[in-house]
Amino acid sequence: MQLLTRLLLRLGGVGLLMLALAFVLTLFTARQDIADEIQGSQRIGQLLAALSALQDEMPLDQHAQRIDALNRNDTLRHFHVALLDREGQRLTASPQPVPTSELPWLNRFVLSELNVPVYALSLRRPDGDIVTVRLEPNPQPESTEAIASALVQLMLFAALVAVLIAALAFSLRRSLLPLNDILAGIARIEAGDYGARIANCATRELNQIAQALNHLAAALTEQIAKQRELLHRLQDVQENERRKLAHELHDEFGQRLTAMQVDASYLLKQTATEPVLASCAQAMFDNSSSILSQLRSLLAQLRPYGLQGDEEHGIALEEALRELVRQRQSRGESALECHLHTALEGETLPLRLAVAVYRIAQEALTNVMRHSNATRVSISLAFERERGQLNLVVTDNGKGMPEDVSPGLGLAGIRERVLANQGELVLGSAEPSGLTLKASFPVC
Repeated sequence: MQLLTRLLLRLGGVGLLMLALAFVLTLFTARQDIADEIQGSQRIGQLLAALSALQDEMPLDQHAQRIDALNRNDTLRHFHVALLDREGQRLTASPQPVPTSELPWLNRFVLSELNVPVYALSLRRPDGDIVTVRLEPNPQPESTEAIASALVQLMLFAALVAVLIAALAFSLRRSLLPLNDILAGIARIEAGDYGARIANCATRELNQIAQALNHLAAALTEQIAKQRELLHRLQDVQENERRKLAHELHDEFGQRLTAMQVDASYLLKQTATEPVLASCAQAMFDNSSSILSQLRSLLAQLRPYGLQGDEEHGIALEEALRELVRQRQSRGESALECHLHTALEGETLPLRLAVAVYRIAQEALTNVMRHSNATRVSISLAFERERGQLNLVVTDNGKGMPEDVSPGLGLAGIRERVLANQGELVLGSAEPSGLTLKASFPVC
């Protein structure tokens, strides 16, 4: 059901209920008014009888008492009867002001500037005496009744508005309650959890939003899967190219450099008596040895020791990381102190994941050496069997990552490898200074 239809139906139902209550209350009020009018008519009849009795022999003071009794009764709601003698003196009691409990200033406003004429009737008694009966209009009860009716209508209207507002708030709260699930679903999508789905909603508009978000999550899941597969292929291509390049360097340059070393060693023996030639031969031997050493280091980076098998064999990731740390520490131009801690608990890792972890550690160590000005770096690799998760943590004591510097290609490559292996990457500050890189991977 549409949200607008739902709200209109609920508001219409509440409005009809309030109108029914107002109608019933109006009927009860009308019954009371009719009863008051009937009683007032009866009192007027008694008044007419009392006025007719003025022509009998009863003393005037008794007639005045009868009229006072009628005046004291509230049923003569619209006028007050006064009895005057020949000299105009009042024989009956003067009307007392009726106190109003609800809003006296409103009564004064209603009765202000009101022209109230007085009707007088002269009667001759049997003894020839003339008396005057004066009808003094009394609009106070009518005013009080009108104000009370207006107040009742105002309270009914206020109650209707309050109930409608409450019903609207309740309906909106109930109708928009699925928004919490939708917002939670958006938060999960924002956090990268595209597998969760939002349940169907009773409200059509919200259900359309939920279904659109579900389709979006499904599309993102499909795209992420394609992206991971593409990254896997790219990394496989990179590793294959590195492997081929390592083979070429080893087979071509390695053999030729080794042959140059042999030739230079032979020349050294043959030119032992000729210092100039011996010096050239020694230079050839030293240069070829230096180039061969750099070539071995380059080959180790292109195809690390321990990561040269396939997925059917055990992957010696720990040995490869130890060799990486040893190579970094053996460089004379760097005073970086490297520490490696591994706790894999004998877990055999897939080739792709092992290569990715090695490359991430390699790139992180390179970034530390180039940019951090650190003197100490620690690499921790641990497997959590309870959660089935592999954690790689690289921490240095350098200057950290400045906020105004955008990440370079090295960090982008790390992110790609983490994404390709369904991992999570977190960068944070180390204590007291430096940077911490943590990459977590699920191990199936």
